[in-house]
Amino acid sequence: MLLMLMPLRAAFGAAPVSADDAAKSLHSVRGLPPPKADDSGVVPAGTVLTAPPLEAPATPGALASPPEGVAPATGQEKLTTEERQALETACETARKNGDMTGMREALEQLVRKGDARAMNRLGLLFDRGLGVEPDAGRAVYWFARSAAAGDPAGMANYGRMLQQGKGVSPDAREAARWLYLAAKQGQREAQYNLGLMYERGHGVPKDDKAAAAWYSRAAAQDQPEALARLGHFFRTGTGVAKNIPRATLLLHGAAMCGNEDAIRELKELAEEKPAKTQAVMFGQRLDATDRTAMRKALRTAGLRPTRESDDFVCDVYDPAGKVPGAAQVAACYGPARGEAPARLGFLKIDYPASGPEFVQRLNAMMAERFGPAAAGEADDAKLWNLGDIVIATQYMPDHRQVGLMYMVPEVYHLTQAR
Repeated sequence: MLLMLMPLRAAFGAAPVSADDAAKSLHSVRGLPPPKADDSGVVPAGTVLTAPPLEAPATPGALASPPEGVAPATGQEKLTTEERQALETACETARKNGDMTGMREALEQLVRKGDARAMNRLGLLFDRGLGVEPDAGRAVYWFARSAAAGDPAGMANYGRMLQQGKGVSPDAREAARWLYLAAKQGQREAQYNLGLMYERGHGVPKDDKAAAAWYSRAAAQDQPEALARLGHFFRTGTGVAKNIPRATLLLHGAAMCGNEDAIRELKELAEEKPAKTQAVMFGQRLDATDRTAMRKALRTAGLRPTRESDDFVCDVYDPAGKVPGAAQVAACYGPARGEAPARLGFLKIDYPASGPEFVQRLNAMMAERFGPAAAGEADDAKLWNLGDIVIATQYMPDHRQVGLMYMVPEVYHLTQAR
């Protein structure tokens, strides 16, 4: 669920990794498999942490006075299934092609027929200024329409606008109520924002346990900020019992999404331990190397490239016996910045393994070099937090292989965004 390590088929495929493929494989290189219930760092609903219910919100006030030039959607003309599919396809095609104007036009047709989800998405275009001039008034109107029609994402965004006082007078109590309605339906952004309100005592009584409960629900859906906040709670014992291994897992999950607070806290956790050994492979300090230097180092070490191309996230190598027991080595990079070469995001070494014994031996070798693992599950998967580098091992029985990964938190998430 949170920190899964699987073969990087998207990264190693025959074409550059798209943003969609990267999003689908977001779990694929976080470093650990789905933790068992007692190790997940996620507080199950109905246990010690419970979130108090809130009163139902009022009808959105933003609906009373739509912005100039905006006609309220009536929804009286229903779409046929074929019409809906055609418009949704047109909307998605326009989005993938970066045609925000075409996307807006398709959404407006859906909105005119009362489509609540399209109302929310139209609100997002005005909120973010995508293909239109930013207009908070129009954004909040369409969020309110969507919320009133029962769309959880619309409820979450309308609550956020009330929380921030963006395009509407701020009303923290009403914001919390709308967020609660969305959060109960599993909307992860609402769960995170409601947790934040409980943590700060904004619109609701300050309640760290309730904050942790809502963060845990959002974290279970890999909401990055919730992973970071819940990790901080477990690190400091805020609203939950202090648990550094759980904190490490959660902060790692957030850091792999690029959350700067989580990256900072992982470094702080690493600094609290005795002086650590730096991660050096093939003569390269992995947190400070780049594509040009790694290519030279890997070739010098005798590895044979099966693919070296700037068109791909990952270069792939045949270890050629130079990495004992390994079947494949992949070095994956973030985007190049101007004249500077692309920085290393992670190095992955795959070993064939018929059973878990190999990963147990590998874990023992890693512990001898880097000290006890910071987190892990049984003997099949371990994680070492060095601050600037996170190292993970995992046995994958379905693939009969063991993966060893060296990840650079500051760069890793950029490998997933290409």
